[in-house]
Amino acid sequence: MFRTTLLVALAALLLVEPAAARERRNLNVLQENARAIEGGRAVYVLVTQPELHVAINPSGIGATASGGLIGAIIDSSIEQNRANNAEAGITPIRATLFDFNVDAMAIDATNAATSALPWFGGQAVAFGRDNSPYTKNAALDAATANQVAFFEYGYELLPDFSAVRVTASISIANKVAEVRRPEQRLQPRYLAYSQSVISVVQLPNATEREENAARWAANDGALTRQALTGAFNEISVLMPRALQWTDADVEAAADRPRSTNRDYPGARTLEDSGDGALLYSMGGVVHVQTLGQ
Repeated sequence: MFRTTLLVALAALLLVEPAAARERRNLNVLQENARAIEGGRAVYVLVTQPELHVAINPSGIGATASGGLIGAIIDSSIEQNRANNAEAGITPIRATLFDFNVDAMAIDATNAATSALPWFGGQAVAFGRDNSPYTKNAALDAATANQVAFFEYGYELLPDFSAVRVTASISIANKVAEVRRPEQRLQPRYLAYSQSVISVVQLPNATEREENAARWAANDGALTRQALTGAFNEISVLMPRALQWTDADVEAAADRPRSTNRDYPGARTLEDSGDGALLYSMGGVVHVQTLGQ
């Protein structure tokens, strides 16, 4: 009896797993037959950070040199020092953005993206700052729609202060899914869609971090405001494009030439024009442009 039960379980696993694997491989593609759903989708915009951040490059020096606990301590110390230096540089820039409403820009970008896709059926946007699984599961439970689309935004300066980067992480979860525990609905294999869309706006003629920081802060943060506005505007254009990607687009992207952009090694260049370069990196769409161009 036990052997028969085990064989049945294994057979079921073999039937389910290939489909799940395909879903994982194509998670950044919202299949055409799954785009429009009855009743549309609930939409949540999440901006967890209250102010501009600086990306910190991981060290890796200690792990390479010593390994183990000592290496981890070395790396932690180096990264903390980098964070302290970055914090000192970004503080004057943050002070110029006291009245800059990133939350509203994230909501506007989301509304523009969903409005550009009538089939998406985006409901009125709900806004929040907590992107924990608990909060997302509560949103799924409370939703009247069959799916919930989460648009999570982050914005930061690159480690050398050479550019502003805005990231929108889009995930679409099913209210009802065949899972053992409700929180599993947010696991990649059960999502209907997951994609990152990134807009990078570079400082013209960027040099050393200190000089770059001074330029971002000058004139009440005029360049920072311009770069963030441009990045969010670009995000609103990129998201509808990403949501309409097909399996053929993904396959074609893999055959495109590699980008020379140092921040996205291995990325594929989809387009390159005077308005900037469009890259495909690690399953995400990245647009890189220079401020003023």
